[in-house]
Amino acid sequence: MQKHKKNLGQHFLHDKNIINKIINSFEISKNDLFLEIGPGEGALTTSLVDKIQNIILVEKDKDLIPILANKFDSKKVQVINQDILKCDLSNIIKSNMRVIGNLPYNISTEIIFKLLPYSKNIKDLHFMLQKEVVDRIVAGPGTKIYGRLSIMTQAYFTVKKLFDISPNVFIPKPKVDSAYIRLVPKSYIFDSIFHENKFKSIVTMAFTARRKMIKTSLRGTISAQLLNNLSIDPSSRPETLSIKNYMDISKNV
Repeated sequence: MQKHKKNLGQHFLHDKNIINKIINSFEISKNDLFLEIGPGEGALTTSLVDKIQNIILVEKDKDLIPILANKFDSKKVQVINQDILKCDLSNIIKSNMRVIGNLPYNISTEIIFKLLPYSKNIKDLHFMLQKEVVDRIVAGPGTKIYGRLSIMTQAYFTVKKLFDISPNVFIPKPKVDSAYIRLVPKSYIFDSIFHENKFKSIVTMAFTARRKMIKTSLRGTISAQLLNNLSIDPSSRPETLSIKNYMDISKNV
């Protein structure tokens, strides 16, 4: 086994039962096209490759590239040695692509945000993440962990936590619990690109000052009177507003 690199957040999955549980959650079709982010030594890929049409592996660690290239048939498996955050995904993500990965926990949120603009070309995403991040993604309004990640992810995807994963299935063991999540793209909910960008800006602004009242965190952007007109209490906190509330605000400013 390749020695893991702490700076890349590497924790290699090795437990066959968990691998099979993950594979079974995909409901695979023979014609499926997959993108796997951070395949490591290919534990998940190995169990998947014979069941699908082809798969693209994006792996940042150059020392893992020869291992992956030697393990898989290049006609079926394309290996790209790049940082997923620096990739031009428009050249990788094709129509109806399925995206999977055991994401490095230190950059998992950045990866999810990078994928948002490509949601219309994605069939679904299945990710192993830090349990705390999964819980934040699926959180609802009025909870302490509901925030920008919850809203932005749920605006684009129907999200479902599938199961928790013990640290014991990794080498080396992470210091946190993990969880597996499925994200299925929704129909585009925005009126335009301008509206979409305004929505992102409003949500970011609100949660930059999440402890303040919404009329304060959005001061200079929307008036208390307009919030009232939208049936939003100006004294409410950002974490109590629904996605629809933020959609309404972004349509009216």
